[in-house]
Amino acid sequence: MATEMQLRKLDKAFSHLDADGSGYVEQQDLHNLGVRLLANFGVDGDAPKARRMAEDFGMFWQELAKTLDVDHDRRLSLQEWRAGMTSAFVHGDAFDRSFRPGALAVLRLADTDDDGLVSRDEFATMQRAFGTPVGEISLAFDKLDADEDGFLTVDEMMVGVRQFYIGADETAPGNWFFGTV
Repeated sequence: MATEMQLRKLDKAFSHLDADGSGYVEQQDLHNLGVRLLANFGVDGDAPKARRMAEDFGMFWQELAKTLDVDHDRRLSLQEWRAGMTSAFVHGDAFDRSFRPGALAVLRLADTDDDGLVSRDEFATMQRAFGTPVGEISLAFDKLDADEDGFLTVDEMMVGVRQFYIGADETAPGNWFFGTV
């Protein structure tokens, strides 16, 4: 069973993908997130980072459809999302195998100069693609920037992603990855 905070985080993640408000997450929603990310960063769809992200998002969708789509309609309701994400990702071992690669591809896209660091501006560009309210982006960055150096490493952000999507520690900085929950 997921905690109340985990359910709030899962609901927020569902809303990131269901940007059109249809009440379902479909493969097209992941594609649309990728398009928003690439457009925000000004990256061509044929660029290596774009191809990598598309491949990883495709694998992630296959895992989601296989694991979460209990009625086999090729779309995930909020109930399917909550139950499946809790079972496969929060309590299961699917995070590293099928979620982490796509998340890492997004984080590497945000590292526009490939120096291993994501600036406040790069982080904000990424967050806007997810629909994070503008007023919460700086708050999220500040919570994640534990050493207060004005940058996040890709590794630091990956820890935050893990804490956001599957963590149960209510004090973890990653809970703030997309602003308030």
